[in-house]
Amino acid sequence: MRYLAAVVLCATLVSCGTTDSALREQGNSESYIQGFHDGRHSGMKEEGNPYEQYIRDEVRFADDADYRSGWLDGEAEGKTLQDQAVTIGNAAAGAYSGSQTDRDSGHDMDDVARDAVKGVDTTGLETLGQ
Repeated sequence: MRYLAAVVLCATLVSCGTTDSALREQGNSESYIQGFHDGRHSGMKEEGNPYEQYIRDEVRFADDADYRSGWLDGEAEGKTLQDQAVTIGNAAAGAYSGSQTDRDSGHDMDDVARDAVKGVDTTGLETLGQ
């Protein structure tokens, strides 16, 4: 059960990306926000996510500075999110597949789960239990 909880927590952490409301609060235009979304999907695809698509409006990218800036920022976030997902997934898979061996060798699976999320931004998770 601990393993399932760790996997669910990891999936939740990975899905936490920048929201539209956060981008608006930062004063970004709708063009920037659209570029950000397109770039984030593209960045995840570039990092190997087979469920994402590369999306870039070439005309807007060439002519609209806000869209281009958003796209580049979103691409960077998408790559980061995908890299985190792979790292967490590999750690969780290793913990699950080696669970019997780890139990026998005295490794604490809670420590494995904590190591899997080291360095991951967990802000915003405090409201999950409410």
